[in-house]
Amino acid sequence: MNMKNLFLLLVCGLCFQSVGSFAQGYKIQVNIPQMSNKQVILANYFEGKVYAVDTAQINSNGTGYFQKNNKKLARGMYILLFSPSNYFDIMIGDNQNFSITTDTLQVIDKIRFEGSPENTAFLGFQKVMTSATQKSRQIKEAMEKDPAKTSPEAKKKYSARFDQIDKEVRDHIAGLCKQFPNSALATFANFTLSVPTPDFSKEIPENTPNRDFEIQKKEYLFSKAHYWDNTNFQDSTLIRTPIFKSKLDEFFNTRVLMIPDSVYKESVNIIEKSRGCKAMFRYLVSYCFNYALSNKYMGMDAAFVYLAKKYYLTGEADWVDKKTLENIEREVILTQYNLIGLKAQELKLPTMDGDWVSLYETEAPFTLLLFWEADCGHCKKQVPQVKTGLLDKFKPYGFKVFAVHTQNDKEKWENFVTEHELFDFINCWDPQNQTNFRVYYHIDSTPVMYLLDKEKKIIAKKLDIEQFADILTKEYKRIGVEMKNV
Repeated sequence: MNMKNLFLLLVCGLCFQSVGSFAQGYKIQVNIPQMSNKQVILANYFEGKVYAVDTAQINSNGTGYFQKNNKKLARGMYILLFSPSNYFDIMIGDNQNFSITTDTLQVIDKIRFEGSPENTAFLGFQKVMTSATQKSRQIKEAMEKDPAKTSPEAKKKYSARFDQIDKEVRDHIAGLCKQFPNSALATFANFTLSVPTPDFSKEIPENTPNRDFEIQKKEYLFSKAHYWDNTNFQDSTLIRTPIFKSKLDEFFNTRVLMIPDSVYKESVNIIEKSRGCKAMFRYLVSYCFNYALSNKYMGMDAAFVYLAKKYYLTGEADWVDKKTLENIEREVILTQYNLIGLKAQELKLPTMDGDWVSLYETEAPFTLLLFWEADCGHCKKQVPQVKTGLLDKFKPYGFKVFAVHTQNDKEKWENFVTEHELFDFINCWDPQNQTNFRVYYHIDSTPVMYLLDKEKKIIAKKLDIEQFADILTKEYKRIGVEMKNV
């Protein structure tokens, strides 16, 4: 995090601090002579940002207190902040009555804790991790300068050195977990460990076809299966650390296939691990829901619908206000009928001439279902492009456009069709809204386009003309149609 922007984040105020009232509160004494008659800020990590929790006014003797008598701090990693460039981390666990003494000129070297063995151990943990990072960097630099670095002997030597550093870190964390079981420190320290990946090259014979790919596949599957092995989903400590969200991001972006069923399955798998810890459950439901909602992959709205139905519309997300739930429910209603892979809803509509047409009876290997209106600025630009960029190119191969005008002004509709020569569209409308197309096809604005296959299943939606053209080209090729000049 860029700490220069830290104070800007702190304007969020006393956010995300405690998760309930307790018989006792917290009292943290700070002794910092150089901060006499100044304020020190206590802040916590959340969602990759830093939020103020409390302030301590330091008296003329260099002493101040963070204190509340009836509410404890939520467990997690916090920051004691003197200025945007001068701060240090502490661990807030169950014991919240202790003192900190330090020097703003030599914070880490001079810091001392009284009454908090957990923070003394946390300070030691940070030093071990810093030392391990420095040692690893030195080994990498030596390896890069070694002219024999690619030899089996050199690889073995450097690998052994890295393994030794890794062992030292793991042994140290194991000691912490034994000394401070069920503590915030143990949860966090254990979380920083990854599960070592086995050497799968030893399992796959040299003559195996696509051997490198097979090794990579095994490594990927192992990494995914063991990604959360050192994560305690029953401890909300992790929510208030600087690395939990980034690890969630990495998991979904690098370990999960970007298809709705996979995102939904992995989301539920993680969320269900947190049942019993209300704060963690709430965080993970919100994270996974927002990940699906904001995901730009076409069709990911299915994961949003599934998660909304499982957690929000069943009442499990009891922290969400009524208005937000109503908005989520509305979005689910408007999305659930037009998910990728579903069969489009039937539309039987009159044409300009009063004849009737049916979407299901429209025979075509692929059909573009277009909703538009003559007065729409975007439609005025894109609808003619549907003709030139799609219909004119793919009509020789059976492609059709089923175009539904969404407004009631027939004269404007007819004039637009005539002006742009859209006579090869299947032009129809629903002036009485008898088909409920606005709900079935999520028509909040126009134009809206869906690409349907022969069986009228939705295979693509809400793309631009070029993207639809690319998909059509691939789909025709898939079904064995040879196209020319496309």
